[in-house]
Formats: sequence, structure tokens, C-alpha cells
Amino acid sequence: MADDKSDLPPEIIEIILSKLSVKSLLRFKSVSKSWNTMITDPVFVQNHIRRSKYSNSTNLVLCLTYETSPFQFSMVKLEDKKFQTLPVEIEAPFGCESVLCFCEGMILLTCGTRQRLVLWNPSTRTAEKLWHRFCCSDAAFGLCRDPNTDDFKVVVADWYYYSVYSCKKQSWITMKEEYEIEGYGEGLVDSRSAGLCVDGASYWVWKRRKIIYYDPRDDKFKMLQKPEKLEDCKRIFLVNLRSSLCVYGYFCAATKVQIWTKENGIDSNSWKELMTVQCDMLEYLRPLFFVENKIVLEVYHRILVSYSPSEKKFETIEGDTQLLLLEMAPVPYIESFYFPIEEPKPKRKRKRKLTVVD
Repeated sequence: MADDKSDLPPEIIEIILSKLSVKSLLRFKSVSKSWNTMITDPVFVQNHIRRSKYSNSTNLVLCLTYETSPFQFSMVKLEDKKFQTLPVEIEAPFGCESVLCFCEGMILLTCGTRQRLVLWNPSTRTAEKLWHRFCCSDAAFGLCRDPNTDDFKVVVADWYYYSVYSCKKQSWITMKEEYEIEGYGEGLVDSRSAGLCVDGASYWVWKRRKIIYYDPRDDKFKMLQKPEKLEDCKRIFLVNLRSSLCVYGYFCAATKVQIWTKENGIDSNSWKELMTVQCDMLEYLRPLFFVENKIVLEVYHRILVSYSPSEKKFETIEGDTQLLLLEMAPVPYIESFYFPIEEPKPKRKRKRKLTVVD
């Protein structure tokens, strides 16, 4: 590395670096010791992720391409009311193509048996294998970042027990932990939904009508109160919109869908109505993500549209939409310099063999 000499103050250098891509930051780590320290600092990493979330890169999503061998993910961008597939293909690591859940640029993948798990950062092309002791074919999965310790945790919730993997400790900190409330595991497995990581916790729909979440601060499962106006809904769904937990449900009339957003903070239980989407004969609707002031929706299972809440107007989206019409929801591509922090393991002292001299 070069000597730490610069005419610019460190504050200005940090601002400039925070606006660069992950690919550039990986190169600039070797410029000097001070730059390496700055780029790898946890505060810098989180600020960079936050900037990536709210930049134009949120228009980018990853979609699995089944036609290729080995499996690859394509990058798709929404621009000018059209989806365009970019000339970028990222190979799925270790042959694991099934997306279980994602959090702040990190993606949890698995293979057919769901015993081999892979934590993957597509922006740095780095991955780490996590082997679970048991077959997890019927389990629900979650991935979140502990806001107190900055530790990414993988959650595997089965019928009677749940397991938690700590990326900092590089080990399963709990393998067969019992639920505090009976039936939590059964409700999670029945939902067969991926955990939604928002604001430091993983959330699931529990038994179609309730919300349960895993709190990484104490490694416990808890119940979250849903909006009162959704009590009459036969089924509710969760979605991450603009880094906020949102819940939506269908009413019996099937002509409107209400979307509510939760106030930030794991301990918050306050909801406010985000929007009501009204449409005659609305049989199916799935919110995907926001692009500027419009929300992208999948309707009738095979049509993608953008909806303006202020104008209450639908617009058809053209282009390579077939990549987004798979069973797997599109994964937002977030530039993340993070990869599970490896704590150095203490070196074992070798025992000296005593030589006996006659």
C-alpha cells in the first residue's frame, strides 16, 4: 500500500468514496492503509448501504434465469416504463439457485434438500457455505442484521425448534431452541413464506392472518399487532417497500386492496395507511417495489403494471417482464460492501514434546 499522504481532509475523502460502486471500493482498498481502514469501517459500510438503498440502483432487480447451465441471475432495470435486461449475468454460487430471503444486499440461497445454505453477496461475488445439521425441507427461513451488534443472523424455523446462525461467530449459536409459545413453529411452517427482513428483524405471516417476527437482540420469536382495519381480511401478506414493513390484505368485495406501513423500529407497533388500490374485479395483486412515486404491481398473476397513488392510474409495463413473472419474487439489487465479518480465531499453542534422554 502507498503512504498515507493526501491534500484532502479525511472527511472529504470519505464522502467521495461513499458515492462509489462496490467494484471501485474493492480496488481502492489497496491505495493506502488509511483508505483500507476507512472503507472497511462498519459505520462506512452501513452508510454506503443506506445510500445504495435510496439511490437509482433501487430500480435494479435480480431474477433467476432457468435457461442457463449453471444457473445464473440476470439484472433487470425498470426505465421509461420498460423492463430491460442488462448485459450482466451472475452465476449462482455452489449451484444453489433457490432464494430463501435477503437482507441489505445479502441473499440466503439453498439447494433442493435445504440442508446446504449459502450466504451470498452478489455485488462482491463472495459467498459462504452454512451446513445445517438437519434436513430443513419444511422449515421457514429468515435473515436479518442485529442492530445492536451489527451481526447478520440466519434463522431456520422448524415445527418444534428453531436454529440461529451468527455470521460474526461463524457458528450456530442455537441449534434446537424451543419456542416460548406452543404452535409458533407449526404456524410458520404452514405459511411456507420467506422471512421478510426489515429494520433489523425477520417477519412472517403466521396462520394467514397474524404477523410473527424474530428479534435478533434476544433471539426470540414475538407477535406483532396488525392494523385493526385489516381484521376482516381472510388473509394478509407482507412486503418490503422503501425499507419499511408493509402489510396488505384483500376484502370480500375483491375490488380494493389496502396497504399499510409500519413505523420504523423493531419495538414500534404503529401503523398508517400507505394507499388503497381500487380496481373492478381485482382477482390478484402483489406489490413489488417503488420506482420514484409509483409502485410496480403484479396483477392477474401475469401482468405487470405501475400504479400512481396520487393519480389513481394504472400503466402497463413493457419489455422483458417474463423474468419477473416467475414463482420467485424479484430480489432488489443493493450495492453492499458487507460480507460476514470474520473474527480471527485464537491460535492454538502447540504442545512441545519432551524428549527423554537416557
